[in-house]
Amino acid sequence: MSQEEQYLKDAKACFAARQFSSASRYARKVIRLQPQNLDALLILAQLALEANDFKDAEIKFDAILILDPSSVSALRSKLHLLEVRQRYFEQIDIINCLIKITPDDLELHFKLGMAALQTGNMVLATEELNYCVKNNYDNAAVKLNLGHIYKATGNTQLAAFYYHEFIAEKPEKKAAGFWGLADLKNYTFSETDKIEVITAINTPSQSDASLALLLYTLNRIYEQSGDNKLAFDAMVRANNLLVPLKPFKKALFVNTVQSLLHTNLTPRMAVDGGSIPIFIVGMPRSGTTLVEQILASHSLIGATDELPYIERIALTLEQAGGYAKQLENFNQQQINQYQQQYLQESAQYFTEVPYYFIDKNPNNFLHIGLIKTLFPQAKIINVIRHTTDNALSVFKQYFSVGHNYSYSLDNIKVYWENYLELMEHWDRLFPQEIYHLCFERLVTQPDDQIPKLLAYCGVEFEVDCLNFYQSTRPVLTPSASQVRQPMNTKAIGQCEKYQPFMAQDYLDFEEINAKVKKCLLSAKI
Repeated sequence: MSQEEQYLKDAKACFAARQFSSASRYARKVIRLQPQNLDALLILAQLALEANDFKDAEIKFDAILILDPSSVSALRSKLHLLEVRQRYFEQIDIINCLIKITPDDLELHFKLGMAALQTGNMVLATEELNYCVKNNYDNAAVKLNLGHIYKATGNTQLAAFYYHEFIAEKPEKKAAGFWGLADLKNYTFSETDKIEVITAINTPSQSDASLALLLYTLNRIYEQSGDNKLAFDAMVRANNLLVPLKPFKKALFVNTVQSLLHTNLTPRMAVDGGSIPIFIVGMPRSGTTLVEQILASHSLIGATDELPYIERIALTLEQAGGYAKQLENFNQQQINQYQQQYLQESAQYFTEVPYYFIDKNPNNFLHIGLIKTLFPQAKIINVIRHTTDNALSVFKQYFSVGHNYSYSLDNIKVYWENYLELMEHWDRLFPQEIYHLCFERLVTQPDDQIPKLLAYCGVEFEVDCLNFYQSTRPVLTPSASQVRQPMNTKAIGQCEKYQPFMAQDYLDFEEINAKVKKCLLSAKI
């Protein structure tokens, strides 16, 4: 056995024993003797991945794949990295490479379907998950996610069918299936459904997370039958269970807002040429998806998803020495770098990037200073709904990721107050550049409000924007079924049925709503 072979053997043994320091030392000895030794490079790449040094790991995986494009170990390891980093478009490329090598691996087809679902490619997602069903892939999550796909594409009947299939196949996980039915918003629960949900709630073995989903479902069931007190009680129980499971980092959020309130950014001149992003911000469940659907119905405006790219830039700045501080001291090189990074990532959603495209992420209200620094030509639409209606809509909604403030009415108040204060700050820094759109005016006066909205964005009126509900584009948010209906006022005044049970909370939200009205009046919309 040669010296390098012995070093490699030792490196593999140490890596298997999770003696990472020794594994690294032996692998590097191999590389010094054989710079292109794939096994040693793979160990070093996997060690970087173990250490969460994603940048170094990716460089090493890419180096291996240049030397050996069909290295299954490198491809699978890079896929894992991309999954951790939630880079779905690149996942699809890697999975396709792996499927060419092992075409009968059903887990790869499942992963491809899931990545396609995350990118909004519902055709590919449906094909791959149905392929898994036809080939008897032993994973009930296929049925659950087929439900999600048909929900996103507006087929409530098929979505409900697959949610029921999931419940039947995975009774121990029925909570997720029943919440899927509830989150369709337009599914009518049967008496059999009701009995099964209540029976499951009373089963002692339920985890708190599953019990919360069942209670959210029960809230929908009682709402449908008009039992408002029982609906409210179920909603409160669900949220009380989730508060400790999904803790809201209140101090971090408030400190972030307070630091941004002290930023003094100099508005930059808009430049001609290049794409114009349209950012839709606001509270979740305020009507942001409706506004997105209206704008996406225009022939000149492309739609994407709730993009995380601005948030990721903000996180990078925070890690580099403080978000607000870094933002105030941006230089032109940084601006150019982050502009290109954002545009390249957003372009993945299009075969041909449109002049106007939508980035609908409600949380981006935190990042308007960053947005206007990078893209002074950007359009920003802040959607505002009656505060108490909005708060209760958030309180009734389970969010799989983020929005941890939403499980407590007190935390929702904190979030609202800080959101409102920060929006007033951005208005002062960027006067007349943010379009504040009142949800109630939009749904009661669409013929007046939609043309004004389009004019702000810089496009001519098109009648398809009034007929937004006829659009076939997939919608991945909880409002998927609601934006496929003609404009209606059902969402206005929803808080009134819960007013008798809210006591001081109702008064507090109405007080915040008075501030919102004042803000809207000062914005002259």
